[in-house]
Amino acid sequence: MMNYLRSHQYQLLFLSLIVSFLINIIPMGGTNHNEMCNLVIQTLAGTNIFLQRRKRFWLIPVLVLAGILLNSVGGASTTLVSLSRILYLSFFAVITYVVLKQVVFAARSATAESVFAALSGFLLIGYIGFFLFASIEVSMPGSFKGVSSDVTIMANDLFYYSFISILTVGYGDIVAVSWTARNASIFIDLMGAIYNLIFIARIVSDFSTKHRGV
Repeated sequence: MMNYLRSHQYQLLFLSLIVSFLINIIPMGGTNHNEMCNLVIQTLAGTNIFLQRRKRFWLIPVLVLAGILLNSVGGASTTLVSLSRILYLSFFAVITYVVLKQVVFAARSATAESVFAALSGFLLIGYIGFFLFASIEVSMPGSFKGVSSDVTIMANDLFYYSFISILTVGYGDIVAVSWTARNASIFIDLMGAIYNLIFIARIVSDFSTKHRGV
């Protein structure tokens, strides 16, 4: 079992990130319940990656669990909700750093795991954008036009906005209004574009070359 977790850590991470979209499609007792399910699954996958490296990384998933607890008991408290988003953002930022290291150092010897790592890296940019945008909107309400005033629905709106932004130029239904939100949107879009140009193209190219035997 441990060998499987070690040898398929990036595949499991990719699946945990993808399954989030499926969970959001299926009614599971409320939006907040769906979010908690997603975070638990992703925390487990992220913990697997951390523990394969250094035991001291156990502190990081603990911070995420603290974020989940704060989000659950925070209710209408802007401070607690904002703090939970910052903890989530920190967790996904560290995972992204680990994944990028894997993509960079494995780019010359592409494997199925390195491809899953590259795909996970792109999805993680979308998650980082979501938590960054949510933190901005909670701390500075009105930063985004077109989002709900309800905290839970607002989170869904910004999750959608983050991924639509890195996949397309956006549909215009949600717009960054404040200077902070606009700069955050540009930053996330640039990260997605640069990642596609450099990392994804490099991994796919090396992987294709390897299997052609060139």
